[in-house]
Amino acid sequence: MATAARVVSRLRESPTSALAAIIALARGWLTVRWYRLRGFRVRAGRNFRIFGQLKLSGPGEVIFGDDVRIDMLVTPFTHHPDARIEIGNNCFLNGTRFGCFQSIQVGDNGILAQAMLMDTNFHSTGADRHNPEAPVKVAPISLAENVWVAAQAGLLPGTRVGRNSVVGFGAVCSGEFPANVIIAGKPGHGRTSHPGAPEDTA
Repeated sequence: MATAARVVSRLRESPTSALAAIIALARGWLTVRWYRLRGFRVRAGRNFRIFGQLKLSGPGEVIFGDDVRIDMLVTPFTHHPDARIEIGNNCFLNGTRFGCFQSIQVGDNGILAQAMLMDTNFHSTGADRHNPEAPVKVAPISLAENVWVAAQAGLLPGTRVGRNSVVGFGAVCSGEFPANVIIAGKPGHGRTSHPGAPEDTA
């Protein structure tokens, strides 16, 4: 009853935005069930909203937490049955692309723009890359709580970003980055602590 009262109140205060939210909720519910009917391994928590478009591909598992918002075209692609993309609670994905062979984890309260996250190189970096047996690098990607990844950033295999950090526009990241820093450059470096960063290194 309390939820219904809130919906009615919001409709009265801002009917256009409330209607958009209702449509996004319906699209989220229908999209997840449509993909599940087609055999995709996808789950979403409460209040999953799609304002843009969600396109899934591959045999792996995709999990969205509670209060996740999707805008623009988001493509969580998996490339192995054991692959797992996990998006935490209250995350905003805005045109984000994923290529997952093993594991990509995004912590709660993340903001991901039109960036690319790949936990595999897809091809060997050796000269024998046309050989099907050539080794290909695969390493998990992990973003801690409250990480913002700006547009055109690239997160490569093995990237780990600490809580509250920001991956700047166009940064290319590989390796481990601490909490509470702004990451910039190609390759990306944690150059400075951002204003208001708490005194922790988790």
